[in-house]
Amino acid sequence: MQKLLIVAVIAAALIACGDKPQDAPKPVSAPATQEQAKPNLTQQPDVGRVEHITVKATGSGVSAGAAINDALKTAVAQVNGVAINSVSAGLTAVAEVSASLDAETAKGKDSAKLDAALSSRTFAEQVVAKSRGLVKSFSVVRVVPPATGSTTFNADIEVQVAKFKGPADNGKIKIVVSPLRFDKTAFEIGDRMVPAAEVLGPIRQQIIDALAQTGRFTILDRQFEGELQGELNMIVSGKAVESDIAKLGQALSADLVWVGVVNDLTYRKQVRKLQTSDRELVGYSGGWSVSQRLINLATRQIQQATTLQGEAPAIAPTTLGAKFDESATLKSIEGGIVKKATEAIILRTFPVSVVERDGNQVVLSQGGQILAENARYHVYLQGKEIKDPQTGQSLGNMESLCCDVIVGRVTPNLSYGTLEDVKLDLANVQPGALQIRESVPVPLPTPKTVSGEVVSEPPAKKPAAVPAKRAGKGDDW
Repeated sequence: MQKLLIVAVIAAALIACGDKPQDAPKPVSAPATQEQAKPNLTQQPDVGRVEHITVKATGSGVSAGAAINDALKTAVAQVNGVAINSVSAGLTAVAEVSASLDAETAKGKDSAKLDAALSSRTFAEQVVAKSRGLVKSFSVVRVVPPATGSTTFNADIEVQVAKFKGPADNGKIKIVVSPLRFDKTAFEIGDRMVPAAEVLGPIRQQIIDALAQTGRFTILDRQFEGELQGELNMIVSGKAVESDIAKLGQALSADLVWVGVVNDLTYRKQVRKLQTSDRELVGYSGGWSVSQRLINLATRQIQQATTLQGEAPAIAPTTLGAKFDESATLKSIEGGIVKKATEAIILRTFPVSVVERDGNQVVLSQGGQILAENARYHVYLQGKEIKDPQTGQSLGNMESLCCDVIVGRVTPNLSYGTLEDVKLDLANVQPGALQIRESVPVPLPTPKTVSGEVVSEPPAKKPAAVPAKRAGKGDDW
């Protein structure tokens, strides 16, 4: 108490003398020479854009107008191939302008009048207008009348043609996820028959989402064709910006098509009556099986064919009333199918590899939903490539089990983990030579058995100090 009084007296004396107690030291700012990273707040998604390409082209025809029209078609084909040349009504309209020109110039016989008409601004504006945005600027360089004994005109033009430049990810593997198939209309889930559409639709959408998050594929939509065609019809009708006509004929086709067939998907209620009483033992268990194929669209070759299987969390038989959550069970089954299907696609096309390593701390080349936090995976060292002696086709590389990796953190594009049980010397191993293969499943808890009238006890509650997140989260069922 006395110390506090002394401090207060000293502070008062300082204030009376015109001095103030010193403020708390301010944090030291970074040196002015140290450049700090600034976030890019103006970056926009890459959806492609319409640009204009200047080209020169030559055409021929029985008249000056026909030669110019032929040259214009050649110019468009040089820029866009046959994509727009085959769908644009603009070129037909330009042909009408050329035909009108021929009529006004007596089919090219009056060369002076023809030259004046071709070089006129009016003619160029008519061509640009009739092209409906396909042509931005147009000029006739020269028209050569037919030589003696010939009826063919030749025309040279210079023109700016609209071209749609697709987004950068057009170069990625393009994949279509087909709707899953099932030969029945419903699945047996507990006490209810769940319509197949309620299960298959969400599974397909989750597979699409998972593949999109990998950033390795261009995912093509085949579900909303009606809505997309409606937008394209606006361009054709002239209601959209004229230059958008370059977007016509730009639809991409798939490189790979994923097809899935559900062989089985059930979660049955199991009831057994006790022999010495009227009580019943009620439990639930089930699983799923899905056959999938990855098909090369161009060749119809099957790139991959596998049957995936999994089990749903079982509820042990009990007389105390088994609590069954249909929504949680379906979510678990759907998640298992999506995880294994996505893993199979990725491992076939883009194997997950170790891209950086610092001792046993590693960075993996995939994130998103491909890898799960706290999950364990086998890691293999890639060796010599093996080729089929009869066909010469690569059969893959020799592999040696190196170790396991425990994934600690997953980001949208990368994952971070720790190597364990290392069996090989990794001192001179390049990071990319280590690839992830199958996950190491965590054994499911064995339900208590019931013999005679011995009734299984309800699961014991976890102590409050134990975290809700268990070590095996993310592993396959």
